[in-house]
Amino acid sequence: MKKSQGEGFKVFLAILASLVLVAISGLLLSDAPRSSGGAVLGSVTNGQYRVISDYTLVNQNNQRMSLADLRGKPTLLVFGYTFCPDVCPLSMYDLRRVKQALGEAGGGVNYVFVTVDPERDTPDVLRRYVAAFDPAFIGLTGDETTLRKMIYEFDGMFEKQPPRPDNPKSYVVAHTSFTYLLDADGRLRITYAFGTPIDTIARDVQALLKDS
Repeated sequence: MKKSQGEGFKVFLAILASLVLVAISGLLLSDAPRSSGGAVLGSVTNGQYRVISDYTLVNQNNQRMSLADLRGKPTLLVFGYTFCPDVCPLSMYDLRRVKQALGEAGGGVNYVFVTVDPERDTPDVLRRYVAAFDPAFIGLTGDETTLRKMIYEFDGMFEKQPPRPDNPKSYVVAHTSFTYLLDADGRLRITYAFGTPIDTIARDVQALLKDS
């Protein structure tokens, strides 16, 4: 019993450390200078818009998909994993709420979940996961090297934690929990801290839709 409690406490510490890192990063990003020109967007706008490299991953239908395939529409993107017990399902639910808040315009936006746990998050697992929030949502996976390079361009991180000795599949993955807004040209425009109000995100997306 003591052993089980000790292992649970270690998992708790790993998740807590990840959330602290996310909070600190969010504070730093919130002080970034606003870009001049174009629509005035959210309060956590990136200081300089930049195009994310064109990574090729695999979607929930086991088909190759590159980030360039998302261009032509604004994109809301989150990193996470399907075994995540708390932050990830809330982030996905928020994406669903943003789409609902946009009404008919919500169909003109890509909603993308990129896994940081490719070992367990196969395309089949991703398909069931994203469909539980919205059948139109996109789930992406890939090899760990590519995923690490990609999340780095978003100023994010992820780190697999040690599993329990009796179950190698019991690990958690500490990861950045931001939501990212890219414009129709694939430029990273806004980084939202976890828990950003839905109406704030919806307003910013509407501004990008008008510019598209």
